[in-house]
Amino acid sequence: ACSSSSSTSLDEPPPSKEDLDEIVSTLVDYFEGDVGEHDAKNMIHNVVKDVWGDDFADNLGWIDAETVDPDDEHDEDEGDEIESDGDDGDFVGEGECILCEREVKLTRHHLIPKTCWPRIKKRLWNAASTIETYHSLDDESSHEKKEFTRAKLEKTLGMTDISDIPTTITHDSVRTYLFKVCLLCRQCHSAVHRLHPEMELATEYNTVEKLFADEEILKFGKWASKQRPGKYAI
Repeated sequence: ACSSSSSTSLDEPPPSKEDLDEIVSTLVDYFEGDVGEHDAKNMIHNVVKDVWGDDFADNLGWIDAETVDPDDEHDEDEGDEIESDGDDGDFVGEGECILCEREVKLTRHHLIPKTCWPRIKKRLWNAASTIETYHSLDDESSHEKKEFTRAKLEKTLGMTDISDIPTTITHDSVRTYLFKVCLLCRQCHSAVHRLHPEMELATEYNTVEKLFADEEILKFGKWASKQRPGKYAI
């Protein structure tokens, strides 16, 4: 008789918490600061959950209030239409708004809103090995596998276009990816955040080209170009 796969995930008993803590420490040391303890625990927690089940993983006590990434405290609901992006709201200079093309006071728009950084960062680290595999599949014979890997990445990252993600995941590449900005006037900046939720901006409109591909954003920019800058004039 065939035995159930769920009852024979591993012949050996699950590791002790001490063993898993040692693995976490090894990961942190190996990546030399690119992966912190919190992210390492998340990685191991996901593996443990897949192999030994939710109950065993939850009993580790890692994913609780004590291990929450400090940046997560600033997360907003994905549907929130907020503009609480810190220095995004401050005037950073004068020049041409890339959307309405008026010469005005400018603000810094983070293409990936700061409120989404913790989630996007975790998604990138969790998909690090898949990203490396995807970018290594360049020959013609690997086309089918690359398409499969691309679809897997799009699902993991929550994006429909992964063409601009880092080719390798390191502390510096993730930081550079998150820090992408463009300069918008206050009116266009407010419109961008009003038209799309923060997480949608982070996953679907995270480049200037993607912003320009949105009809509603372009429509607003065309309207704004005909308006007097008022208090935003230089």
